[in-house]
Amino acid sequence: MILRFPGTRGEIEESSELHRYHSSIIVEEADTRILIDYGQKHDPDLHREISNFDALLITHAHPDHYMWTVEENKAVEIPVYLTRETLEYSRNKPLNYRIIEPGKKFSIKDISVVAYRVIHSLRCPAVCFRLGGKKTIVYAPDIVDTETDKSIVFKGVDTLIADGSSLNINMVRRRDGKIFGHTRARTVINWCKKYGIENLILTHFGKQIVTMDLTELEQKLGQYSENRVRVEAAFDGFKKNI
Repeated sequence: MILRFPGTRGEIEESSELHRYHSSIIVEEADTRILIDYGQKHDPDLHREISNFDALLITHAHPDHYMWTVEENKAVEIPVYLTRETLEYSRNKPLNYRIIEPGKKFSIKDISVVAYRVIHSLRCPAVCFRLGGKKTIVYAPDIVDTETDKSIVFKGVDTLIADGSSLNINMVRRRDGKIFGHTRARTVINWCKKYGIENLILTHFGKQIVTMDLTELEQKLGQYSENRVRVEAAFDGFKKNI
């Protein structure tokens, strides 16, 4: 399985040479190519190669993941898989949308897919995606926690790709008894330790990491992982064979 990261930046004003475009990932397995998320500020190469993907999966309707929230786009003709809540969030709709049901497995050629609901936004429900081929990954770019027990979502996962909005700053908020926001990368590392996930790739970076010195970031990640998890910070153009 090959993972490529056209963008790794969250919905922030700050950017850098390493983090210019909104976060997305390309997953390749045999002859299958899937793109997950297509934000407003996407890599121009995605526009040129969009027809070469077998499908586009959408985690939720925030504009850094789903450009239809703020713009109409009739150039994307490939199937777009998304929840009913995401489709109905804005008046703009993809041409060829497919409604998915969280928790129900489906296949796109050589890759099996399950969407699981995650806690992230009160107004804009989100999911993470579990994709299986020869390896199994979970892609969760915006997350406080999973709604389904993590022992189910993370069972047998080889690589977790998850929220890097914050390294160690608390970004979880509470309103009317409900939590929302982003978990810390430090917490995600602890999930990997607990559920036996050996590899973690961080993406969807917020201000703290985008503006952080790379040496300091690597030191912090090494400290938090205690050499029990292999942690990498993705960047625009990052590629990984797993």
